[in-house]
Amino acid sequence: MGVRDLLKNDVWAGRIFYGTLIAVLLGVFAWLAGGRILQTLPFLSIGAVYAFVLYRVVSQSVRAFVVMQWTLLLNYFTLISIDVSDRLAIPASAPWFAGFLVGGIIGGHVWSGRGTGAEFRQPRKRVLRHDGTYDGGWRLALINAACAAVLLAMGTVQLLLLSPTPASVAVLAAATLAGWALFRFPPPLGIRNGLLLVIPVVFFVLIFLAGASGQLGMPAAWAYGVLAGILIGGRYWSGPRLGAPRPPFVVPGQRRRRRKRRPKAKQAKLSAPKDQASEPAAR
Repeated sequence: MGVRDLLKNDVWAGRIFYGTLIAVLLGVFAWLAGGRILQTLPFLSIGAVYAFVLYRVVSQSVRAFVVMQWTLLLNYFTLISIDVSDRLAIPASAPWFAGFLVGGIIGGHVWSGRGTGAEFRQPRKRVLRHDGTYDGGWRLALINAACAAVLLAMGTVQLLLLSPTPASVAVLAAATLAGWALFRFPPPLGIRNGLLLVIPVVFFVLIFLAGASGQLGMPAAWAYGVLAGILIGGRYWSGPRLGAPRPPFVVPGQRRRRRKRRPKAKQAKLSAPKDQASEPAAR
């Protein structure tokens, strides 16, 4: 068996393994859904598309990719709260989670070529400027704007389903403003890290307040708003640096200096006298 045969076997092994895994997930979903498969299928499809776009498109922006990954459990817990409240009359959290797994497998792996079965990675398209910052562009701006719009839309929908009150709407607005201000006018490093730690603390405090007041949408509204504000405030939206991330959250890059290699002819001329001078001593 040659090298080409081994490569072909590896390619087909990856396809068979991940294809079987997807089939098992869909089979388990159909078994658990039972007679309500048509009703729950939209949530499965939304989760699959969400995960596929996350790994294939959103991953071009590192910041947007990290922020949208944080929403995985947030979306799941929000849908669990909606299921408990019985506002939709159909289960939504489990189908969405199964769809996310299926879409993540499809979008997170390579399905053709030599790298079949390997993890999908976006080619680096960032251009390093002379001052050490990275270039942006309309593509990164569009990705971050779309992610921020999706976060605000999800926060609004869960407020309408769980707690459509002025207090909950105020929490969503205040959280968006707080995330925007933190990344638009960043304080010094120590204060910045402390404020970032405050975000999950406020989230857990709102969980207790939501349980006491019956406003179940407050914690998720805070989280969705802060994440959307981070994406909006942490990027340039106009001018020559459109789409570029704002400092100081950007780690300046460093250009590697290339050593100038001398031509072989010059190296031979330089080494020749040394070799001739060392011959009498050796003799």
